[in-house]
Amino acid sequence: MTKFFIILLLCIQSTAALSNSITQPLVGSHNEWPPYIFADGTGMTTELVSAAFFSQNIAFDIKIAPFSRAMRMLENNEIDLIPALWWTENRAKTILFSQPYFTNELSIISNTKSQLDYQGPHSLESLTISTIRGYGYHEYLQSIDRLTIVPLLNVHSCLEHVKKHRADIALVDKYAAWFEMKNNGYSTELTIWQPALIKHPLHIGISKEHPDAEYIITSFNKGLEQIKRSGEYDEILARYEHLASAQPE
Repeated sequence: MTKFFIILLLCIQSTAALSNSITQPLVGSHNEWPPYIFADGTGMTTELVSAAFFSQNIAFDIKIAPFSRAMRMLENNEIDLIPALWWTENRAKTILFSQPYFTNELSIISNTKSQLDYQGPHSLESLTISTIRGYGYHEYLQSIDRLTIVPLLNVHSCLEHVKKHRADIALVDKYAAWFEMKNNGYSTELTIWQPALIKHPLHIGISKEHPDAEYIITSFNKGLEQIKRSGEYDEILARYEHLASAQPE
């Protein structure tokens, strides 16, 4: 009888494990965000997230879409996850977040010909700032007195607004800004100010309504630890170092 119950218990555990297995590729969505996510879906974020899931025998695909649309698709259960997401109190009401796998540094960008003297958030009062629509720093920016926020679709548009004096400044991840400036010849026309105005840990995010949300997040966290231990995490970062950390000449 004892042997029977042991076998029954093992069967139940095996069935539970199968019910949590992911047999189809997980689908995420995000806007183009070089060097993290390129137009063809490749990039540092895609590689890190894919590697973490692959170590747990889970496949991952990505669809490129404007960030605001990607968030709507997540809300409507049209995708499984957002692969690059910042935690906010409001988002945490409906979204389950992974452990952070990177930290973004959001820097102020100004036109080189402007008279900006950046000394922290108080020095941005009464200016016009271009930002990416739907990103998780808007609540913070609204706390700066008389700062006018111009939401745009992508990094390129934000920098173009500053270059053409349609906005006084932009708020952009410094690696994304360096990449865009180098590839569009803006290196002498725009200035990246340090220190960063905001630092945001980067996570994957899944709707709490997703039936496998807990399992997917747990699998990702386990996979992230595994690729860090194996050295694969550092290898991926190193491949993007010339894009993501080399300042424009």
